[in-house]
Amino acid sequence: VPSPNLRSATRQQLLDAFNNTWTITEVLFAGLQGESTFLRAPYHQLRHPMIFYFCHTATLFINKLRVGGFLQSGINEHFEQIFETGVDEMSWDDLSKNHMEWPALREVVEYRRKAYATVMGVIESMPMELPVQQGTAAWAILMGIAHEHIHVETSSVLIRELPVHLLRRHEAWPSEYDAECEASARTVKNDFKSCGGGKVVLGKPENWPSFGWDNEWGAHEVSVCGFEATEHPITNGEMLEFVKDGGYRNCTWWDKEGWAWRVFRNVKWPTFWAADGPQGLHQFRLRTLWQMVPLPSSWPAVVNYWEARAYCRWLSAKQGSSGGIGKVYRLPTEAEHQLMRPRSVRSEFATADSDWVMQMDGHDLHARMGEFGNMQLAWSSEVPVGNGSAATGFSDTMGNVWEWCEDTFNALDGFKLDRLYDDFSTPCFDGRHQMIMGGSWASCGNEAAAHARYAFRPHFFQHAGFRVVRQDEGVAVATNGGSAPQLGIEANFKQWLVVDNNACSS
Repeated sequence: VPSPNLRSATRQQLLDAFNNTWTITEVLFAGLQGESTFLRAPYHQLRHPMIFYFCHTATLFINKLRVGGFLQSGINEHFEQIFETGVDEMSWDDLSKNHMEWPALREVVEYRRKAYATVMGVIESMPMELPVQQGTAAWAILMGIAHEHIHVETSSVLIRELPVHLLRRHEAWPSEYDAECEASARTVKNDFKSCGGGKVVLGKPENWPSFGWDNEWGAHEVSVCGFEATEHPITNGEMLEFVKDGGYRNCTWWDKEGWAWRVFRNVKWPTFWAADGPQGLHQFRLRTLWQMVPLPSSWPAVVNYWEARAYCRWLSAKQGSSGGIGKVYRLPTEAEHQLMRPRSVRSEFATADSDWVMQMDGHDLHARMGEFGNMQLAWSSEVPVGNGSAATGFSDTMGNVWEWCEDTFNALDGFKLDRLYDDFSTPCFDGRHQMIMGGSWASCGNEAAAHARYAFRPHFFQHAGFRVVRQDEGVAVATNGGSAPQLGIEANFKQWLVVDNNACSS
C-alpha cells in the first residue's frame, strides 16, 4: 500500500499499513514447504535459516515498542533475544556454522500470533497526534513496518537460493512476469546516453512527511561532472556475452578481492543462472523466486558488486577500439544515479505528491508498467528493461533491480542517530558497504522511496543489477562523501559519533 503521510495519517491507515506488511510476510513464507525448509541453512552459510527471518520482524516490533516505553514487558524474552539480531558477515568466507538450535516452527507461529495481537492493541489504543514524529508510538510502528519491508526483500533473495522443490508459490503472492514472451526474449539495444551533470543535493528534508531511517536525514551537496551511462541496466543478454567471452575465467577484468571471491565460490556465471546442458553450450535458465525459466534476454542481470565491476572493465576493453580510448568505464555514484532519475523522484525535487511509493500501490504500478517502475511487488520478478523512462533518457532508475554504486555508505551532513534504533546505520559507515540505489521489484515503502539510501557488502546478493558509466579519464568523480575504494577515493568521514547535542553539553 502507499506509504502513510506523517501529516495526515489516520489510525486506520496505520492499521492498514501494518496488516498489509504482516500479511505479505505470511504469504511469502507460506511458500516454504515443510518445517525442514524453515530450518535449512543457506548453501553459502552466510545467513541464518529462514525460521530466523520469519520471527525476527515480529520480535523487532516488540523490542522497539519496549525501548520506546510503549510496552512494559515482552512476550517471550528468550525469543526476543535470539531472534533480535541478524548476520552482517564481514567477508565472503566469514562462514556462519549455523550451530544454533532453533525453536520449533509451531512455537514461532504462536509467537507471531501473540506479537500481532500486541501490536494491533498498541495501534488501536495509542495517542494519534499529527504530524507523526520521532519518539512516538506511531513512529515505532512505522519503523517496524519499514524494517519488515527490508526483510520481505532479503528473505525473498534467500528463498530464491533454496532448491525449487522445497517451494510452492502461494496463490495470493504476486505473479512473475512471463519469461518466455516476445518482450522477455528480445535483444535490447543499450546505447550510452549523455547526462550533463550538475548540482545534486542528497538527503531528506527535515519536514518530509514519511518515515525515514536516520541515514536519510541531513544534506550533502555534490557537483557532478558530465558523464555517459547505458540507457538501461545491463541485461541478461549482455551479461551472457561476458560469460561466453570467458569473463569469469579471466582475472584481468576483476578487482583483487572480487577475483578471490570468484575463486572461493568457483563462480562461472551469475548466481541465479543454471546451466541448461553442457557448460560449453552457454545455454542457461534463470532461477526466479519460485521456479526455473528460460533465460530472458531483456531482463536486467542480477549480480553482485564484484561481477558488475568486472563487466565494466571487460566492456572498456571491448569498446576501446571504437570510441572507448581515453575513457573510464565504471559504476555510477549515488549522486550520478540521482541525476539519471525522473525529476519527480530526485531527492531535492521530490514532493509527497510526486514520490511514487507515497501515491501508488503495487496494483497501480502493475497496471501502469512502463510508465513507472517495477516496485511495490507490482510483479514478483524482474521484467524487461525500459520502464519509467525519464526526460533524462534513462530507464529503470527506480525499481526492477537495485543498482550498485561506486561510493560507500556514509552519514550525510547533519546526521543524527534515531535512538529507537541506534545501530541501524552506523555499523555500516565502515567503507565496506557499497551503496545500492533505486529499489527493486521487491522493494516496498521506504525502500523504493525518493530519498532511500541502502547499502550492502560487495559480495552480497540482493535483487541488484547495474548500469555502466563512461567518462573521460582524469575527470573528478563526485561521491556522497564516503569512500570509493576501487576508484582510489578516500572517505570524507563525518563526525557522526557526535550526534546528541544535549548529551554532549552536559
